[in-house]
Amino acid sequence: MTSTKIERSYIREILDATNKKTISFAGGLPDHNLFPMKELKKASLKVFKNSLSMQYSKSQGNEGLRKIIASLYTNEYDFPTSKDEILITTGSQQAFDVISKTFLKEDVFVQSPSYLGALSAFRILGLKIKEFEDINFLKSNLKETSGLYMMSDFINPTTKCLSKKERKKILELLNKNNPYLIEDAAYSLLDFNGKIRKSISSSYEKSFHLGSFSKIVAPGLRVGWIRAKKELIDELLVSKEALDLHTPTFNQMLLNEYLKKNDLFEHLETIRKEYKEKMQFMSSCFEKYIPSFKFKKPKGGMFIYGEFTEDSFALAKKALAKNIAFVPASVFYTDKRVSNQARFNFSNSSKKEIEKGLKELKNLIS
Repeated sequence: MTSTKIERSYIREILDATNKKTISFAGGLPDHNLFPMKELKKASLKVFKNSLSMQYSKSQGNEGLRKIIASLYTNEYDFPTSKDEILITTGSQQAFDVISKTFLKEDVFVQSPSYLGALSAFRILGLKIKEFEDINFLKSNLKETSGLYMMSDFINPTTKCLSKKERKKILELLNKNNPYLIEDAAYSLLDFNGKIRKSISSSYEKSFHLGSFSKIVAPGLRVGWIRAKKELIDELLVSKEALDLHTPTFNQMLLNEYLKKNDLFEHLETIRKEYKEKMQFMSSCFEKYIPSFKFKKPKGGMFIYGEFTEDSFALAKKALAKNIAFVPASVFYTDKRVSNQARFNFSNSSKKEIEKGLKELKNLIS
């Protein structure tokens, strides 16, 4: 069986298994019970009064929303930014497409293992995906036309954060070889203690820093963004316009109104507290029911990543048949290698579901 067939088969089974009976630890889904529905409803009623919320709008995105995102960078990330350095995208996933189509012509280097959504986006555009585990591999392989895709905070799937030393080393390599940097910050605001780490992009001009409201407000709105210098944003706009003209106007205006009237960090404090509790609970369930699963507790994000004593892909197939879904690590590698490692999402399930799912999974382990 080829690696492509394995990937397609697994994805189909995940989709087929997603029903009312499924306990899913598979997707990177936030807890829907934490969506600020009352506040979003209030904001939506105000936005609905403006008929322009149903009109075509600027390709770069709502000006008010871009100002708010820019101030987030300036005041929280210690990364001075203007509204002209923000491009609103239809989810962070779209960013991979517009950046790749505009700037990447041959290859892209990715952390090993790496986020499946990014790998899929790069692969479908015909880019040569080159994995690396050791940062030193980049020294003699990166070119000026290359792309470097990476997460620095709570890497998906491994949940690790790059140290200051690692960030400094990567920055040195970037300055030496001058490739394009795509830094995905999907989970950077989900540190359980509220810590916000210095991005690599803030010290490197040929960079694209990606963010999204999917993990911190609501993914159904499909609003993300790219932070880059204005000259790069201007070029990205050509690709963006060819895809969808603009991200939905109403969704942008809704978020703008919500963020103007509510404290995002107060909301984030609630999310962080709940996710830390769920992570601790899932960890205790692993220790109680599946002590052979070895992992380190993450300090943020939405996943636990660890290692079984058997092939996780085979185990995942057995689990799907019993309505339990998780992601085996093999799909996070371009060569679909055999692996005992796996990723579990703790944010989407209730504590009752977490315990039930892991108790049942225990019975499937050889």
